[in-house]
Amino acid sequence: MSRKHRPRPHPKSPAAPAAAPAPPPPLQEPVRHAPLWLAAAFLLPNLGALACTFVYDDRVIIVENDALHPRTLEQFGRLWVTSYWPDPRGQELYRPVSKTLWATLWAVGGGNHPWMYHLVGLALGLAVVLLLHRFLLAVDSPPRTAFIAACLFALLPIHTEATTSVVGSAETLAAAFALCALLLYRRGRILPALALFALAVFSKESSAAFAAIPLVLPGARRDLPRRSSLFAGLGAGLVIAAAALAHRLVSRSDRIPAIDNPASLISSAQRILTALWVQCLYLSKTIVPATLSADYSYKQIPLVMNLDDWRAWAGLVLAGGAAVLALASRRFRAPVLIYAALFAVTANVLFPIGTIMGERLAYAPSIGLTLLAAILLAENKHWKIVLAALALLYGARTVARNLDWRNPEVFYTRLAETSPASAKAQYSIGALRASLGDDVAAIAAYDRAIAVFPAYAEAFRNRGNALARLGRNADAMESYRQCLRFDPTDYAAITNLMQLQSGKSVYPPRKPL
Repeated sequence: MSRKHRPRPHPKSPAAPAAAPAPPPPLQEPVRHAPLWLAAAFLLPNLGALACTFVYDDRVIIVENDALHPRTLEQFGRLWVTSYWPDPRGQELYRPVSKTLWATLWAVGGGNHPWMYHLVGLALGLAVVLLLHRFLLAVDSPPRTAFIAACLFALLPIHTEATTSVVGSAETLAAAFALCALLLYRRGRILPALALFALAVFSKESSAAFAAIPLVLPGARRDLPRRSSLFAGLGAGLVIAAAALAHRLVSRSDRIPAIDNPASLISSAQRILTALWVQCLYLSKTIVPATLSADYSYKQIPLVMNLDDWRAWAGLVLAGGAAVLALASRRFRAPVLIYAALFAVTANVLFPIGTIMGERLAYAPSIGLTLLAAILLAENKHWKIVLAALALLYGARTVARNLDWRNPEVFYTRLAETSPASAKAQYSIGALRASLGDDVAAIAAYDRAIAVFPAYAEAFRNRGNALARLGRNADAMESYRQCLRFDPTDYAAITNLMQLQSGKSVYPPRKPL
């Protein structure tokens, strides 16, 4: 073939350029003066706690409990071998570290100065906020995400029951110890971490759930030798076992009062349906805290008995949606699992606990919610504006909620407004009216409580006291008989009834609130 007709080679087409790698997400700059901003976010809305006094469980557990007024080292030591509740008819709990803290405050004059207890409560609450921020940074959360999560945690109004109620400081004390333990564990200091974890568990037993955090948050255990991780896991298990054994040794009864948690009386399936609906309430009150209350006992939350109740489906959808989110999204998995792990012990799903719902129980689990919200908000270029708006809204609600705890009259009146269907709330109004000298109004309130919970022995006894003070002895005796019908061990009712039956006059003293 001649050169003239030789086919020319086709020029090679240029190779297609390789696809450019996706740009890495922009690095988040550290938030300047983050600890100061977090301290302001928590302290400014909560300073009103310093003006509050002892109310509700604070009076039962601290003011009226002689065991927490020790005068000798031996009496301090007995705090570690006795149960949490002074009332032998209540559910048994074992929280010696919290009791020791409160007893120490009483010994240095806190009984006459409630602000001392509230000051310690604020210090613990602030410590938890700062420790949470540091922990999130330690597990490689982006700085902005860590700051937003800690800031939201500091602002949530639902936390008021943990930070303003004196006995709520068991929550903050346990969370502070647990977060310190996680930080030390992250650094490989296993023995100090286990010691702090033990202090957390003996402050509040539900803090045992923090042991699951390294399992659901890989960054919490990074770079640790396998042997150290196994040793830490074994040690945490031994701490939890020791707490369970101590609880068993000091327990006089594991009975759960039906008035506190009626879900303990129904089948497991019905209890779980009710518990999932209660999770919907926790979520709604955390995000939109329009109505907050210190009491959700019988009959404020009607039980969910079967699937023809729409609340059953709401709870199932919430649980299913959380499971799908955790499985489908890697970045949302840890927040969802943290929430589930920290609520596992107190959610009434695995087993019934001493209350159907308590806002203080949402304190530690809300770490998961605030982390989830922070992941979403950190991507918004207007995150500062959104966070400032939430700070104003949540801060104002927290200020208002703190005022509800300032004295018994305000607290119990507000309690009856926020939980009108609760027998305990109506009973509390009766106790308040009786303490103020209005026995007629007290009887009306006790009647409302008994109408809700007909087996309310304590309401019958105090109703009898009010009737006796009014000179209505026949009615008082009948009320005492009804009390003894439901609680044959009520010594005060037995004594007053015997005196009235013998023809003696009875004028039971008014119990201050």
